[in-house]
Amino acid sequence: MIGLRRVRAVALKELRHITRDLRILLLVTASPALLGLTFSYVFSFDVDEATLAVLDMDRTELSRRYLRALAADGHLRVIAHVPTQDGIEALLRRGEVDVALAIPRGFASAIRRGEPARVQAIVDGLDTIAARTNTSYLEARTAALGAELQWQPSSPQLGTVQGQSLAWYNVTLDSLSTMVPGMMGVVLQMPALSLALALSREKESGSFESLITTPVRGAEYLLGKLLAYIASGLVSSVLALAVAVLWFRVPFRGTVAVFLLLTGLFFLASMGLGLLVGNFASSQQTAMVIMLLLIFIPSFFLSGLLLPVDRTSRWAQVSGLSLPATHFISISRSLFLKGSSLAELRSPASWLAGMGGSLLVINLLLFRKRT
Repeated sequence: MIGLRRVRAVALKELRHITRDLRILLLVTASPALLGLTFSYVFSFDVDEATLAVLDMDRTELSRRYLRALAADGHLRVIAHVPTQDGIEALLRRGEVDVALAIPRGFASAIRRGEPARVQAIVDGLDTIAARTNTSYLEARTAALGAELQWQPSSPQLGTVQGQSLAWYNVTLDSLSTMVPGMMGVVLQMPALSLALALSREKESGSFESLITTPVRGAEYLLGKLLAYIASGLVSSVLALAVAVLWFRVPFRGTVAVFLLLTGLFFLASMGLGLLVGNFASSQQTAMVIMLLLIFIPSFFLSGLLLPVDRTSRWAQVSGLSLPATHFISISRSLFLKGSSLAELRSPASWLAGMGGSLLVINLLLFRKRT
């Protein structure tokens, strides 16, 4: 049985240690907000495959030809045909498609009369780079089809296809509005780094050996440390949220309670990795290098922060899904810009809960064997 009093004692000990050491206190609580402030400017950039939902109200040979032209080179992949506008909104809110296309009734008739036929494209503005790329691609493919129709010698009076593009959730496609929430998936891993350094520091200094000779069990020791750093991390997440809203003026449309709950799941997963590294690293320098190579650097380039995860590469998908940052970036952007509910975020939340729970069990088993 795990003794709650001993868990509480370890947690209080770690909290006292965190608050007494200014370097650790800044690393755990203030550094995510400061890094978010800096990196969000550095990485504000102005894609290989996008998923498309279609609302085809015309259902003619010309409308089908238009869709085939859009998907001809594989950049756009039609994954859903919806019967109503509500279906489009539901898919976009859940993040299941990148683009929604509405073809109105009378599309083919307008073309045959020599008039412009208008279609409407709605892009998900959560990822600015992808939204701009997809918008440009749609406009180019639509213009190409219009030019092709004009050059048919048998029907010189055919009309053109005109597209109207709208970006939902980030109407102006402002880079900071997507980068700042996305950066939280990276900077809020600083508490996990602090936890890995704390474990390796105790082994390096020799205090670890004295701790494991006390009545505190291995599970109690790890859980106490984990609770202390999760509590400190939640403080840092509130500071990072304040920086995003008050300094960068990024709208926060979700609820703080859901944000804190899912941030706690993110900490459980990322700190599970931190515990695993700290258990095996013999020095703080080793722990730092491992965390940078296995967690921080991949989180920049494989998590969808800068560019969407490549859906055409199985390796890229597996690598992205294995990172807690991938799921938290999706959660953070959805909460900030979409105001998503907990139910709408159940998929990334389930990933984080599964990763966190699995890593916690692994750490407890490995720690017992080592002590």
